[in-house]
Amino acid sequence: MNRTRDILTPAIALTFAFTCAAASSAAETTITLDEAWLWPTASRSFRHEKSLFRWAGQGPAEPGRSETIITDRPHLSEASNLVGLGTAQLECGYSYFHDRNAGVTSEGHSFGEALLRLGIFAEWFELRLADGYLMERTRDPVNGNTRIRGFDDLYLGAKLALTTQDGVLPEMAIFPQMRLPVGHDAFSNDEVLPGYLFAYSWTINDWLELECNNQANRRIDDSGHSYVELIQTANFEVTLTDRLGSFYEFVMFTPTGALTAQTEYYFHTGVVYLLADNVQVDIHSAIGLNEAAADWAFTGVGISFRR
Repeated sequence: MNRTRDILTPAIALTFAFTCAAASSAAETTITLDEAWLWPTASRSFRHEKSLFRWAGQGPAEPGRSETIITDRPHLSEASNLVGLGTAQLECGYSYFHDRNAGVTSEGHSFGEALLRLGIFAEWFELRLADGYLMERTRDPVNGNTRIRGFDDLYLGAKLALTTQDGVLPEMAIFPQMRLPVGHDAFSNDEVLPGYLFAYSWTINDWLELECNNQANRRIDDSGHSYVELIQTANFEVTLTDRLGSFYEFVMFTPTGALTAQTEYYFHTGVVYLLADNVQVDIHSAIGLNEAAADWAFTGVGISFRR
């Protein structure tokens, strides 16, 4: 069920090696690429840069975290901004899934959905860990009823800020990520599943933002056959008041090379509310837009904290 968080094992190792090397260096970096469209950041200590690159002609972004908490939940689109150096953020919740197809009814519950986000090493780097407890029940008049429960595989990933927004040029981030086979036998894939996520977004005005994600993750279908799942999202976030916001999201799961998995389309919407600058609650729901999609999905509530 937690299909949106998943990366390349070599990329993780390379990311950590590169980040540690950058963090251990206190030297100032000066790079000039006058003819470049996109250039590496410079101007101050590398670990305090907001992003790894700047758009040509763009000045340095001010380091530090946002005034209020910005979360990756409850929408499936991951935000392109990071929590910030020295910040720890925990996002958790519950989701319900329901589908009825050919007389078979399936229900799923996802508890916890804990995502821990840590701003370490540099302003442009975020470490991510996630897991949850799953319950699934199937009512089949022919083959009988089944019920399974247990922990999902562990998600391990990183978020690297590539650019901040400059006019029509988007804010961008890339996530190397993977799922580690430590979950319950009923939910584990028994092997590492690498992938990546590319996030890009535009703040259009003071009340509207567009977030988009492209993902490619290795998956295993019901027959044990491996394939690549492509995920595309487009999410409009609307600021209603200083504390209240809503979102409207379209999601597409496209299996490439799968034997049994099919393309699924969803419309997902919900609201978020700031209880305090560092505490946010949310409620959300999605409906399937084609036969292969679940009737109801990603329907639930959540809460997020930052310190």
